[in-house]
Amino acid sequence: MRRLVIAGLALALAGCGGDEELANNSAAPTPTPTPGPMLGGLDLDKPLRASGTGPYWAIHIAPGTITFTDKADAAPVDLYPVSPKLAGETASFETQTPHAEPVTITLTAKACTAGKAQLPLTAEARIGGRVLKGCAGPGAYDWAERVKKASPTPSTGK
Repeated sequence: MRRLVIAGLALALAGCGGDEELANNSAAPTPTPTPGPMLGGLDLDKPLRASGTGPYWAIHIAPGTITFTDKADAAPVDLYPVSPKLAGETASFETQTPHAEPVTITLTAKACTAGKAQLPLTAEARIGGRVLKGCAGPGAYDWAERVKKASPTPSTGK
């Protein structure tokens, strides 16, 4: 009886494909990453920085985070992260501040000059009743480092 069970198992395993199947499985396909939404040649799934002067403002957009500041030495305010809505040559982020003030950030695929730099996107931020205009381009921004540099160093009195 035992020999019959072992023989049956051997036959069942032999019917599972053998060497040919092993050869086909040895070269597993490599998944190709799906590109994120694109605007003006920029991947919107990568960090972006939008800013303007007169008045100063800056917005940092990255997957899962949107932050805003309107003073060079101020800590940023976290806005509710949202995905962009693409329409032709524009991408918009409709969100709000922690105080439920509506925020619309619109990026347009039109080159923009910021000082000496030529950036690929024009930016407009509507925060409550304010309309802020500027430029946007790729780049992470280290808010913590910026605030640390802007904060006065406490004196020890020595």
